[in-house]
Amino acid sequence: MDPKFQAILNDLPAKEPRSRLDPYRELILEMRKRGRSYREITHVLKESCGLTVGTSTVNDFVLACSKSTMKRTSPAAAELVVTEKDKKRLIGTYKTQKDLEGVISTPKALEGITRKIKKVKDQPPQTRKKKLLFEYNPDEPLRLQRNQKTRE
Repeated sequence: MDPKFQAILNDLPAKEPRSRLDPYRELILEMRKRGRSYREITHVLKESCGLTVGTSTVNDFVLACSKSTMKRTSPAAAELVVTEKDKKRLIGTYKTQKDLEGVISTPKALEGITRKIKKVKDQPPQTRKKKLLFEYNPDEPLRLQRNQKTRE
């Protein structure tokens, strides 16, 4: 990064928390991990910390925290989960262990899958054309046809 830009970033003051629940983030998340309800968490915050908030506020805060942690993990860091059942199925398909390891490796497998998905998404949608009940021809008079069903 350019040293000028780095100096500007270093001079910026620290960003203040947007939520008044931010100082209690660890406490709230740990209580949720231990199975405490939002109502119990609001009661603890009121009794122990002197902070009066609604249960929906705590709920929204926990959801926002979980979304922010999801954003921090990059898709490249996500690993392909292969169960034992999948491994047994793959072992039966491939002749050597080396061939099997090549299939299970994350980047190559994901790359192929994403390429196939992109190919399918890029295809134009296929629609069936319906035959019209009548076609308008300005040179001919209109004729009424009774008991004719739509042709597809």
